[in-house]
Amino acid sequence: MHDWQEQMRLKLTLPLPVSINALYINQTFYDPKKKTHVPTGKRMLSPKGRKAKKDIQIATRKQMKGQEWDFEYTRSHYLYQDMVVYFNRMGRDSDNLLKCLNDSLKELAYYNDDKILTRVQKVMVDSNNPRIEVELHPVSFKGIFDSAEESWRFEEICNSCSRYLNGRCSILQNSLEGRVREEIHDVESRRVCLEYKEKASQ
Repeated sequence: MHDWQEQMRLKLTLPLPVSINALYINQTFYDPKKKTHVPTGKRMLSPKGRKAKKDIQIATRKQMKGQEWDFEYTRSHYLYQDMVVYFNRMGRDSDNLLKCLNDSLKELAYYNDDKILTRVQKVMVDSNNPRIEVELHPVSFKGIFDSAEESWRFEEICNSCSRYLNGRCSILQNSLEGRVREEIHDVESRRVCLEYKEKASQ
């Protein structure tokens, strides 16, 4: 990992998100014949959900100022989202907060939450100041490799392979994208490509 990636961290202290049960309500329409509201079968944000998202986004925009954060990096790289949760009471489930939190931070702190790896580090109760502390930072792995350094060492070997034409190899590319290939095996604590064929000497 490069030094700038080590330093790329976004720390936020945010209002406690609403649970997924309170985030949505059933959408209805008024049927004049029945003189009542009829469910459409669709779900929509509840008033509590809209307020929670707005409050989280306002706090995020304010706290992002002055922090070194590369939004473009989040388009194509995975991030850890470490959290410490302070509930208002006992008996609540931290997993139920994630939908509201991630939807609020999407397109603001990060491009999409499909590359967000959430880790709840601690759960406590603070009835006077319920909140969630979030820290976002790049992951250490790259594709199937445990670190960027491991991927570089693997690619150096690829350079001498006859499959590596014009700087490209589908096995290597897939591995860097995190796609598991049957040609890659773990041998003596390192990853080895079984399709490796040394280039013929000139």
